Amino acid sequence: MSEVFGVRSLLYWWGILTATVFIRDWLRQAADFFKTSNTFAPEKIPFNTVPGLNSWIDGASEYIRTTVKFDANAVLIKVGSFVVPSYVLAFVGALILIGIAVALVWRAVKSPVWFDDFIALFVMYVVLRIVGHIISVATVLPFANSFRDFVNNPFAAYLVIMLLLLFITFFGEGFQSKRAFWRAIISSILLSLFMYPRQVSIIVGYVFEALAQFGSGLASAANVPFAVAWGLIGMFLALQRLAMTEGGGRGGGRPGGGGIGSPRVEIEVKQP
Repeated sequence: MSEVFGVRSLLYWWGILTATVFIRDWLRQAADFFKTSNTFAPEKIPFNTVPGLNSWIDGASEYIRTTVKFDANAVLIKVGSFVVPSYVLAFVGALILIGIAVALVWRAVKSPVWFDDFIALFVMYVVLRIVGHIISVATVLPFANSFRDFVNNPFAAYLVIMLLLLFITFFGEGFQSKRAFWRAIISSILLSLFMYPRQVSIIVGYVFEALAQFGSGLASAANVPFAVAWGLIGMFLALQRLAMTEGGGRGGGRPGGGGIGSPRVEIEVKQP
C-alpha cells in the first residue's frame, strides 16, 4: 500500500484533487446521474442479473427436489453393518462445486487480469446458493435450514464475497502495489453494483459530489488563504519528488568514484 499512500504518491493525489477545480461542473453532472438516473434500477439490465439468477436457482432446486423425490434418509450403500446414507451423495456434490469455486478463486489469486477476481467471486456466489439448497436436502442435519437461510440472505452472501475479495487481494499481489489496490477497488465496486445497484450508485454519486464541492472550494474567492496554502503544499511535494532519486533517497549528485556505468579500475601494487 506504500505505492498508493506513500510519500512518493502524495503529489499524484494532490494533482487529482486540484484537477477538480477544472471539472467540477462535470463532476456535479456525474453526481446527479448516479443519484437520480433510472439506469441503476434493480430491474434494469445488467443489474437484474443477480435477482433473476437467484430466482432461477431457487426454482430449479425446488423442481429437482419435487421431481427426483430424493430421500436423504434412505440407505445409499450397505455393506454388513456399514451403512452410507443418501445425504452423503448430496455432500459429495456440494464438495465438488466448492472445489470448482475454490480453484477459480486460487486462479484469480495468481492471475494478473483484474476481471478474473470478478468472475471467481460471481461463481462463488452461485455455488453458495446451490450448496445452500443441497445441504437443506439433508434435513437430518440440525444446521441445514440455518445454513440455507444464511446463504439465501443477500447481505450475508455479500459479506462472504467481500471477504473473499480481501483474501484474493492480500494473498495475490497484496497491497504492495498500486495495481493491486485499484484492482480491488474496481472489483468491489462492480460486485457491489450488481448486488445493490441503487444504493451503491447513490454512494458513488455522493463521492462525485464531494469532489465537486472540493473543487468549488478551491476556486472560491472566499477561500483564498486555503487555496494559497494548498498551492504551497503542491509546490513542496513537487520539489520533494524532484529531489528524490530512483531508489527513494535524496539526490546528491553522483556517488564517489564516478557515476553509474563507470569502469572499475583496479591497481595492483607489487612488492619489490
